[in-house]
Amino acid sequence: MLIMKYIRLKYFIPVYFILLFFLSGKQVSAQVEQLQNICSLYFSPEYISDGQEYFAQLKPDLKVEFRTTFFGENTYRIVACTNLRKGELIYSVYDTEKNLLFSNLNYELSPYWDFRFSSTITCIIQVDVRSSKFQPGYVMLLIGYKP
Repeated sequence: MLIMKYIRLKYFIPVYFILLFFLSGKQVSAQVEQLQNICSLYFSPEYISDGQEYFAQLKPDLKVEFRTTFFGENTYRIVACTNLRKGELIYSVYDTEKNLLFSNLNYELSPYWDFRFSSTITCIIQVDVRSSKFQPGYVMLLIGYKP
C-alpha cells in the first residue's frame, strides 16, 4: 500500500510541473494577445510592423529596455502599452550614448510617437510604469514604418 502511494506521488510530481509549465505558457500567450489588441488601437494600417516582438514582464524597480535600429529617411511609429489599469506608462528613446531623443513624459504620456531620422541609428527604448506601488504586469512595444 505504501509502495503504491509512493509510485503515484512519484508520477504525480513531474506531471504537475509539466502541466504548470504549459498553463503558465498559455497565460503569457493570452497576455501577449491582450497587449497586441490594446496597442493596435494606436497602430494605424498605414504602418507596416517591423516584425519584431517587444514584450517584457515588469519587475519591481527595474526599467525594461529594448534595442532596435531605425533606418534613415523612413517614417516610423512606436506604440507602447501595458495591461496595468493603474500607473503611468513612460517610454524614452535614447541613442547608444544615452542621449535622450524622445520621452513621452514631455508629451502628456502619449502612447505613440511618429518620427523620422535622417540617417540610420541604433536606439535604446526604455519603458517603465510609474505607480504608487508595484503591480505585476507586462509591457509591449509595436514598431512600424510607412512604406
